[in-house]
Amino acid sequence: MSDSPHLIIGTRGSDLALWQAHHVRDLIQEMGGTCEIKVLSTQGDREQVQAFEKLEGKGFFTKEIEEALLDHRIDVAVHSHKDLETTQPEGLTIAAVPPRAAAQDVLLVRRTKHAQGPWLPLRGGAVVGTSSVRRRDQLLLLRPDLDIQALRGNVPTRIARLREGRYDAIVLAAAGLDRLELKLEDLVRVDLDPRHFVPAPAQGALALQMREDDSRADWLAQLTHYNTAEAIAAERSILRALDGGCQLPFGAHRIGASPIRAFLQSNEGPHRVLSADAASTLDALQAPPSALRLLVTRTPKTDVLARLASGAGCTLIEHPSIALSPTGHPAPEGPFDGVWLSSPGAVRMAADWLGDHPEVPIAVPGSGTADALTKAQSARLCFVGSGDPIAAWRTFAERCEPQDRIALPHSVQSMRRWETDPVPFTVAAWPLYSAEASTLPPPAADIVCFTSPSNVRHWSGSQPATTVAIGPTTSAALTAKGWPHRTAESPDAFGIWEAMTGG
Repeated sequence: MSDSPHLIIGTRGSDLALWQAHHVRDLIQEMGGTCEIKVLSTQGDREQVQAFEKLEGKGFFTKEIEEALLDHRIDVAVHSHKDLETTQPEGLTIAAVPPRAAAQDVLLVRRTKHAQGPWLPLRGGAVVGTSSVRRRDQLLLLRPDLDIQALRGNVPTRIARLREGRYDAIVLAAAGLDRLELKLEDLVRVDLDPRHFVPAPAQGALALQMREDDSRADWLAQLTHYNTAEAIAAERSILRALDGGCQLPFGAHRIGASPIRAFLQSNEGPHRVLSADAASTLDALQAPPSALRLLVTRTPKTDVLARLASGAGCTLIEHPSIALSPTGHPAPEGPFDGVWLSSPGAVRMAADWLGDHPEVPIAVPGSGTADALTKAQSARLCFVGSGDPIAAWRTFAERCEPQDRIALPHSVQSMRRWETDPVPFTVAAWPLYSAEASTLPPPAADIVCFTSPSNVRHWSGSQPATTVAIGPTTSAALTAKGWPHRTAESPDAFGIWEAMTGG
């Protein structure tokens, strides 16, 4: 074999596929090889109308290219790794896996349709385009109000249909957008956090496929990035065990040797798992519905956490150990440029004030508080933070103008961060309500998640067998009681779910 082999690269003809083929050509040439590129058509390219779950068979974007490999018409096939079947056709092998690009999904939103909302910056009932059942089901997990419509075509075609107004937003892979370097100044790009929106197995990675008997495969293997190869091998091994492809609403994501996050939509509902390795992830996904009783010290509401619990067969018990009561303290006089509502309890207690001030924009620290708003109140959202109350307050403060006057109804027990972390605008704060011990004893539960220091202080039950803190201040209150506990990675529905169940 020559030290500098000549290879014929086979690829689809889309802009993204051609970019990938040229990228691999450049990598091969950097190693001293030479290349030519041959464009092939696939079923997925020819069928641009039906959604994937309505197409029969598998390998919509790969079968014809693999046939060309076996027929010796090409030497290397360049695939988006997520499009490949998890079992290689007889005679073929994955010779190399280059470094992975960004794995996350991206929500592209028309600027006129961009609006603050829980989890996604979309108005209620927004029309979102996607051809992926995985994306569809995760969108509906976050926002059941959305109208999900089928969207096919290559990346530029999908974006063109968004600009035409057929959709309010669409979901695409970040890797494709980044590789094509498209001009998107007229659209709003929202990168979806893989902790909340799990990507497809191997998303963002390329697969270089060759014939097993081609002696040049060992030479091409120099392009393999082993951390990438190991991560996507774990992700795809779960998909293979589930016997899934494009039609399976399944996502898996791993960075290096970190735990695997997985999503699977079943007949029971959405199932989220966080496990150390592929074997334990598969076991968790295939386990019978859980009978765990999960108690969260909050007022009952229908949200992401409730949907996750239902999908896993858990019983979600929502029982605050505090009762909120109005103080009767008069609110300051207006006008106001916004109102900061620090928690779902603040939303509930400020309902009358919000009704009396329908023109005041609403700011909240995260999606958990945004979920507590009514539909009419949600239409007034001007800011939804990351969920971290301190970071969210600081980010909100940076967006305000010095002349702004922000209303801030709070509890008597508030930590009064606007005083300890001064801001350049005027804060019109007043103690709207007080948190006192609830007279109702907590129901029995297997795991208890405390959502505030007040809920820890006023807990009237015995020490839970397993305890979770929603964040660092709640963790400090549990530590003061001497109670061992886990702390959620993030103070939102997914952080709570993973801390309570490993899901």
